Amino acid sequence: MTDPTPPRVLCWFSCGAASAIAAKESLRLYREVVIVNCDTRPSEHADNYRFFEDCEKWFGQKIVTIASSKYSTVDQVFERERYMSGVAGARCTTELKKLPRHEFARADDTHVFGFTSDERRRIQSFRERNPELRLCFPLSDLGITKSDCYARLTQAGISLPAMYLLGFNNNNCPGCVKASSPWYWDMVRTHFPDVFKRRCEQSRAIGCRLVEIRHHVRIFLDELPPGPFKTPRKKENLSCGPECGGSLI
Repeated sequence: MTDPTPPRVLCWFSCGAASAIAAKESLRLYREVVIVNCDTRPSEHADNYRFFEDCEKWFGQKIVTIASSKYSTVDQVFERERYMSGVAGARCTTELKKLPRHEFARADDTHVFGFTSDERRRIQSFRERNPELRLCFPLSDLGITKSDCYARLTQAGISLPAMYLLGFNNNNCPGCVKASSPWYWDMVRTHFPDVFKRRCEQSRAIGCRLVEIRHHVRIFLDELPPGPFKTPRKKENLSCGPECGGSLI
């Protein structure tokens, strides 16, 4: 008898450049792939709707969207949970991505993530913390870097998401609470003043000091002095991926 629910290959698409190339490579490597997006676009840059549609056309198939049944935006998470971020990551990732992903996934699924070849330590750490999962990292296996992902999208005629073009290193929601550098928050203040104002109010109400001005010295966001600030030598890990927020995928 044929198994009515054969194992699936799930490729997790986040509207980031690397996840887009991982999805495209997965379609080449596997006969059938379910491309899945944990939909947080109401909190993301509006251009992500355009990027999502461009990628669907490029993939030649629909992207499955899943979402939290409890929250629709990061602002709702912060204000109702009274928590923004800490050493284990951000609560918004847990509520809007990890819990929906956990509910959608099955034990025999293969999970494809867009970790690149310049993130091998991140891959090793994730494997060690999730030995029960069937994992696939095609970008790392093929030696594809983040820069390669940007170039491949351009070659395919797909404009990079607006957050990259503005100078941000990640296509996260504007005002990502995992960020702590003065440079990042000054960028948010410049390009997204309404988001910056909300984060100031939310962080004060919750008591979360988001900005690190010196090693282990943190201030409230509304205490950020005028910029500009130097770009950090070491890029912050603002991943909104499966390792943020604890062990649950």
